[in-house]
Amino acid sequence: MPRLFRLSMPLFLAVLLAGCGMGKSEYADEPNYKAGYSDGCWTATSQVPGDPSTITRNEEAWKADKAYNAGWRSGYSACRIRESGGSMDMPDTSGRGTGPR
Repeated sequence: MPRLFRLSMPLFLAVLLAGCGMGKSEYADEPNYKAGYSDGCWTATSQVPGDPSTITRNEEAWKADKAYNAGWRSGYSACRIRESGGSMDMPDTSGRGTGPR
């Protein structure tokens, strides 16, 4: 058993380290990615269901620019997930919080 462990450890470490780079888009440093991310996040938090006029997106960039497209999708996903939690990382000012004030 120790020999198997010793042989599999480098593989395990390689997979673990490879995962550290995942999640960041190859376009993350490009201005169009950042613009797309902002537009996608804005859409996720302000879109009115059934009203396409509330989608914030540069349609030309959406169709032609991979960085903008990737940024919009990432921003939409990230902000939609946070929104579904109900807090958007904002403090609870409703007075219904669980902790002492």
